[in-house]
This record gives sequence, structure tokens and C-alpha cells, in this order.
Amino acid sequence: MTSSSHHTPLSGMILVVLAFGLLAGLDSMSKYMTAFLPVIAIVLWRYVTGTLFALVFGYAKRRAALWRTAHPWLQLLRGLLMTVSTLFVVLALRRLPLVTTSAILFSAPLWVAALSHLLLGEKVGPARWAAVVAGFLGVLIVLRPGTPDFQPAMLFALAAALSFALYQLLTRRVGGHDDAVSSLFLSSAGAALLSLPLAAFIPVWPQENWQWWPLIAMGALGTLAHLLLIEAYRRADAAQLAPFIYTQIVWMIVIGWLVFGDVPDVMTLSGAALVIAAGVFIAARERARQRRAAAGR
Repeated sequence: MTSSSHHTPLSGMILVVLAFGLLAGLDSMSKYMTAFLPVIAIVLWRYVTGTLFALVFGYAKRRAALWRTAHPWLQLLRGLLMTVSTLFVVLALRRLPLVTTSAILFSAPLWVAALSHLLLGEKVGPARWAAVVAGFLGVLIVLRPGTPDFQPAMLFALAAALSFALYQLLTRRVGGHDDAVSSLFLSSAGAALLSLPLAAFIPVWPQENWQWWPLIAMGALGTLAHLLLIEAYRRADAAQLAPFIYTQIVWMIVIGWLVFGDVPDVMTLSGAALVIAAGVFIAARERARQRRAAAGR
């Protein structure tokens, strides 16, 4: 995602806050629906309905073939990683409070920083490595391995963060070539198609009519949230928006308390704060690196 000539950072920040509020709502619906449907059914219908919304919006906005891509196999792989990540998220949400899952998922930028060196050959300096280590210490504080507070479902959230980090790295590869709305449609459609084989072995049809409404709403919320993010990144630099991504934890705390009666403990909030601080620092260093690279051209 790149910024356009309409550089209005404040409006971009507002859009990011709204987008992650919608994503928090999507996660809360996913958690609620785990009481009624198998996890794979929730993942499948989330992407089937999301693909339909993306198709309608994309055609109305672009009036061009949304399936055109310079990297079809990379887009398919993005869809696979999105499917895996969402599957792990819903598995985690089935057992964990919203805020705990969110705190662990915030480690995704740390994985991106570490893996960008290994997979893309990008240089990661000592300061960013220190931030990565500090962030993972925050993750350990949330996980609390070896204590009675540790829950195996936390590992699902960690696996989701790693999968999403790989998804983000692939997004970097296709971002300079494929349209952002087309990428949204292709990854969502790929996720829906890749979920179908699993659905062949698991009953995925809702048993009651009312269950369709949350599933449809999840697709709408996910699509709208990503469209808001696309617009936000046109209006402001990624590093300017990075701190506002973490407002999702505020949404998670509020929704978790109002809907599920969950109140995060001090250890969870402390670990989340450390992870967030590390993520913001890494984003700031990345922005500085890009500026130096641009100045050296």
C-alpha cells in the first residue's frame, strides 16, 4: 500500500481506528459463533461472503477484471496464508478472551521484521533486533509458559501471528504490481476456495436461519475494514499509521467486557504494552530507513 497525492494524515489515522474497530467486531462475532458452528464453517462463510462484497465493490469502483494479477501463484499463496491465519485466530478465540488473542496477534510486526532479513535479505540493524527481542519478551509475558495461566490455545494465536506475518511479506511482493482492491478480492476468493476441501468433511451449513446474519456481517465487516485501510494508506505513510493499528486492543477490551464479561489482568496488559511499544519502534525505524534510501537516490 502506498500513499497518494492526497496526503491527509489525520483522516488516515481516523480511518485506521475505524477499520480496526470493525475488525474487533468481526473477531467478537467469530468468537460468539464458535458456540454454534465448527471453526472451519466460520472461516469458510466469512470469506465466501467477504468475496461477494469485495466483488460487488470492486466491480462498481474499478469496472475491470479483478482477477488480473501479475503474480497468480503468489496471490494463491496469500489466500492460503490468510486461510491458515484466520483458522488459527478463530481456534484461539474459541478458548481465549479477545484481548489475550489480540495481544499475541500484535507480535506479527515482530515476525515481519525478523523474517524480512531471512526471507527477503533486508538489513535489520541492532536497534530493530533489540525491539524484536523486547517484543517477544512481551509475548512471553502474555503467554506465561510453565504457569497455571498458560493455555494451549495461546499457541494458536501465536501461529496466527506468524502466518499473518508471512502474508504481509507476500503482500509486499505483489503490492507494487497488483491493484490493492484486486489483491483484496483475490486473497479473499483464494481463502474461500481453499477452505472448501476442509468443509467436505465437516458440516458447515448453519442449522438456524438467524446464524446467517452474523456470517454475512462478518464478510461485510472484513471487506469494509480492508477498504478503509486501503484508503488510509493512500492518505498517510505506513509509519504514521502504525501506532493507530494498536487501538484495536482498546476495542477488544471494551467489546470483551461488554459482550463476554472478560476483564484483562495486569500481566496481559503489561505484555501487550511491551509488544505494542516494540511494534511502534520498528515502524518508526522502517520509516527512517525508507527516508534514507529515498534521499540516497
